[in-house]
Parts: sequence; C-alpha cells; structure tokens
Amino acid sequence: MTITQPELESRLKAAANALRGPVDPADFKTYVFPVLFWKWISDTWVYEHDEALDELGDDLDDEVEADYHRFEMPEGTSWSEVTGKVKNLGAEIAKAFQRIEKANPRSLAGVFGDASWGNKERLPESALLGLIDAFNELSLDPSTVSHDLLGAGYEYLLKDFADESGKKAGEFFTPRSVVNLLVGILQPEPGRGRV
Repeated sequence: MTITQPELESRLKAAANALRGPVDPADFKTYVFPVLFWKWISDTWVYEHDEALDELGDDLDDEVEADYHRFEMPEGTSWSEVTGKVKNLGAEIAKAFQRIEKANPRSLAGVFGDASWGNKERLPESALLGLIDAFNELSLDPSTVSHDLLGAGYEYLLKDFADESGKKAGEFFTPRSVVNLLVGILQPEPGRGRV
C-alpha cells in the first residue's frame, strides 16, 4: 500500500515531535534525518532481499543477492536488529551508522552525521525511543514510498526545521518552484560549462 504525501508529512512531523521538550528544536535535524535515511535504507534492503528470494528461491546466495541491493547492510545493522536492543540504544545506533557508512564509502560517507547518539543528556532515552517508535509505524520501502515522495518529505522536514529553529527557510532551503524556474532559465546541458 502506497502512502500519500500528507500521510508521510504527518508521520515525519510526529517523529520530530517525539524529540520536542528534551531536545532543542535546532537539533531536530541532527537526529531525524539520519534515522529517516537509516529506516529507508533498511526497509529498501529488506524489500530488495524479498524480491531476490521471490525470483531465485533456494538458488539465492550472498554473491548473487548483492546484485539486488543498492546498499550493503552489514549483519546486525538493520532497523529491526538494532531497534530491538534494549540497552544503550543510542550507542548501538551510532555503531550501526558507522558500519553502514564503512560498508558503503562511495555512496553513504557522512550521510548519518556526527550526532552524539549515546549522550543521554542531549538525547534522553525516552526521546530516542519516541523517535524510533514514530518511524516503526512507517514503511519506507519502494512499494510504499517513491523516491519523489521521500524527497518531498525531506523538503517538508527541511522547511519545518527551519521554521522551528526560528530561521527563514530561505537561509538553507530553496523551494522547488524556484529550482524549477532556475533550471528553465539556465537550461543546463551535459558537457556545457557553467553560466
């Protein structure tokens, strides 16, 4: 079942709201974006794994399965494996992020940022669990959320976080309508130098 943009935005807002109170709104993006990307990568990996199993069944081996995945998920780093842990969840998330980035250096280097996941003063366990619970209710695999919809959700969060932090969204967010206008005016072409 696919999800609509308003449904996705509502769920992403709920995830950010889980941090409200103990976490400074200016820091929401530090925690929500990495969890969003991790959940998407993990759900996509499971979706691709299921597709490989459907096509190949018992003939599926690790080498062949790797061709079905756009990202490598080292054992013990998936959403369900990490979020099922009870002790030191923040530290476990940080370890999973490091291992995923290390396994995908060309495509995911630095994508998870440098948040202090194990610092319970900055990110209390209750807030982290609330964030995880909000994402548990959301499937981000390709059959549910298209790339365009995920991008729109990301843009929604950028604007929302800018508003929450008291900054103008234009300081680090360019609305899609402005981007489309600039592309139309500049008409970029492959191999053409900068204007």
